[in-house]
Amino acid sequence: MTALFILYGDIFNLSQIMKKCKEHKKLVFLHMDLIKGIGRDREGIIYLAKKELCNGIVTTKSNLIEVAKKEGLIAIQRIFLLDSAALNTGEQLLKNNQPDAVEILPGIAAPYFIEHIYKKLSCPVIAGGLISDKSEIEKLLQRGVLAVSTSKKELW
Repeated sequence: MTALFILYGDIFNLSQIMKKCKEHKKLVFLHMDLIKGIGRDREGIIYLAKKELCNGIVTTKSNLIEVAKKEGLIAIQRIFLLDSAALNTGEQLLKNNQPDAVEILPGIAAPYFIEHIYKKLSCPVIAGGLISDKSEIEKLLQRGVLAVSTSKKELW
């Protein structure tokens, strides 16, 4: 099943987005850091779950992962892998929060993450950002990435 990461929108158009996605049998993940009008807090997550406005969330905010899982949403922790300090911080976040998956940005850093952290956590890895062609996607999948997120329509 195809999943859509919604990186824009607001509280007023979420029900319309979800309705269209359900019609086309798509899973909907809202990027909590970017959707307007929904609090980036416990109540915002509970609202989304109760109103069935998504199947899951993507967030850099580790405190939202536990709440989302408790409310029956799929929780994806987004990590920017900029340097070894970010790698260490990311590892701790994942150990403490145990998200359903992790999205590594930039996507080209995902194999590095898999080589150094994955065996300790065994959390599905999504590569996102700076992926420019199909050959890069194929290489990422061969190196253990479960999925790729991209805004480039030609790669969908």
